[in-house]
Amino acid sequence: MQLALLDTLVERHWSPLPADIVAVVLSTQVNFVLSYLFTWGDRRPLHSSAPLVFGRWARYQGSVGGTAAFSLIIFTILHPHIGPTAASALGTLLGGAVNFVAGDHLVFRRLAVTPQGAAPPGLHEPLS
Repeated sequence: MQLALLDTLVERHWSPLPADIVAVVLSTQVNFVLSYLFTWGDRRPLHSSAPLVFGRWARYQGSVGGTAAFSLIIFTILHPHIGPTAASALGTLLGGAVNFVAGDHLVFRRLAVTPQGAAPPGLHEPLS
């Protein structure tokens, strides 16, 4: 989606840098929705709340931002030695792997489920 949108915007006479920024931002949001619904869909509670979804969205943005910086560092170090395409592919692969692990352990981690009125882990009595 990102590359198709980038190509479309450039064909419509957008400058490449703003076109790439728009393509990355929009594709990142679509990726969050698809990850929330499908990739990590088994981790959604039956009754999601806006704060829960917003929290996951915010953690996802931070994760993607961090892995994008990581990918850029990989690209910057390697492109003089292996060329831009290979460096970009390797940065994307490694960044994607880090992002998947972050999604599993941070962004879309399983929520603790306690029965109604039960004490949260670490407490001995139910909250009143």
